[in-house]
Amino acid sequence: MRAVEMLASVPGTQIHGTVPGSVPEQVRTHLTSDTTRVYAIGGDGTVGDVAAALAGTNVGLGIIPCGTTNVLAREYGISMWTKKAVRQLEASERTVPLRTWTVGEHTAVLGGGVGWDARVMWNSPTSMKRRLGRTGVALVGLREMARYEFPPLVVTGTDDHGEQITMRGTSVILATVKRWAGGNTGIPQADPSDDYIDVVVLERKSLLHLMAFWTLMMLPGGRPLTLPGVRTARMVRALVESESDVEVEAHVNGEGVEYTPFAMEPGGVVNVLVP
Repeated sequence: MRAVEMLASVPGTQIHGTVPGSVPEQVRTHLTSDTTRVYAIGGDGTVGDVAAALAGTNVGLGIIPCGTTNVLAREYGISMWTKKAVRQLEASERTVPLRTWTVGEHTAVLGGGVGWDARVMWNSPTSMKRRLGRTGVALVGLREMARYEFPPLVVTGTDDHGEQITMRGTSVILATVKRWAGGNTGIPQADPSDDYIDVVVLERKSLLHLMAFWTLMMLPGGRPLTLPGVRTARMVRALVESESDVEVEAHVNGEGVEYTPFAMEPGGVVNVLVP
């Protein structure tokens, strides 16, 4: 039984489809004073769109994972099995705060990236991800890794001590979650409820270094942040720019939607339903 069918059987629940491009506005049109929770059925991109509509309200956000990686659902311990996820959240009244972040017209709920992983997202069409899942993304990743040119990037922002900081590298992750690539807690200090972006910069121009980092990121028990040539900082806002004349691909919530310059600013807070 699909999530839509299960939720439709819950008394008082209304099911509404959305059209990409204006999802937050579409969600807002259905919110009333009686709305207590809204379920987002999809991947992290869909969750981000729905969260944009709910930020600053008392409406709970339920995440029913139906995407490729479902990072945020894994972060909150929500089952990857659709039926179980619906039952978990329908039976729960517990919520936790989720800090959202603004990137242009987009709302980040797990963060963004500039460089190699963003290029993979840009070149992984939705149809391919639906057909092949994470295997398809991995194949695209290998192809893009082999031809990655290691663009010069600079990150500037305010760190968790209120000091201005500048970092340089060839690929940047701006994370608010621990499980950046799926199940492994590759960025253990990240917390989606706090007011910080955990910035990870790969400083080296090396294919072997890039391969080692992402292997450790995805490998259970891997500790990618301990790899030499990886620098981290906690920021309350961050700006990533290209130091060449070429704009560099960026992603928000695993969706290729931006280019440098890439700025993340604090947004509103959403109440996420958890088991």
